[in-house]
Amino acid sequence: MVMGELIEKISGERDNFILSQRLNNKNEPAFKPDSVVHIYLAATDRDLLGNVNKHLRKRGMMGLVDMSGRVQFVLDGRKGASFAASRFGSFAEAATLSFREKISEGDFAVEHCIDNILRGYCFRTRLRGYALLRRMLHVSFADPALMRPATKRLYPLIAEEFRVSLPQIERNLRYLIQTLLADEEAALAQGASLSSKRFWLSRDDREGKPTVISTLEKLHNQVVSDYKSNLVSEYKNSQFKESKSYIN
Repeated sequence: MVMGELIEKISGERDNFILSQRLNNKNEPAFKPDSVVHIYLAATDRDLLGNVNKHLRKRGMMGLVDMSGRVQFVLDGRKGASFAASRFGSFAEAATLSFREKISEGDFAVEHCIDNILRGYCFRTRLRGYALLRRMLHVSFADPALMRPATKRLYPLIAEEFRVSLPQIERNLRYLIQTLLADEEAALAQGASLSSKRFWLSRDDREGKPTVISTLEKLHNQVVSDYKSNLVSEYKNSQFKESKSYIN
């Protein structure tokens, strides 16, 4: 007995926006459920087995979610183990592809924020320290705990990836920062205005000259802030577009 295949309204118009967004978003991966929620009420064993059998014959498999949120898959082996394995393999491949697409989209957004911040300072991109710094910001964004302390947690990861020593990382980053400070001092001495670029490391609010660690922490916080700001902007824009389409 089917009570309702799709819940369209739970809290008024809000869910209409959510449903519309799911159906109209062309950037979503191809792998996604047919609809948001399916609810079946089985009053008898016959109803229960009938719905399960119908779904298995159509899909070859089904997933059951327990109260802990774990998904347990039931495969239809009546057509042979090879058929069941093939159906599950197709599902796993599609699910993996969808997951990778989401990960790649997230990585691209993070890299965009990192490049946006670093360009704002006008670091010398050809220096080796720039590649190290860029990678450190990407890794620390995924795991901020690596920043505490960076010399013991983040540095070793980067040293292994780039096949350099810990002192080399420190030396390359220090030279990158020193060249930026020298470029800023030279630009200001020639009459450049503070509006000529977005960020000035030499105009940091901290007392004394910026260190490698203080600069790394500052850039990390800026990347996180920029990423969150972009998410809020994208959400507001999507809500505005969906509201206009709903009104029209």
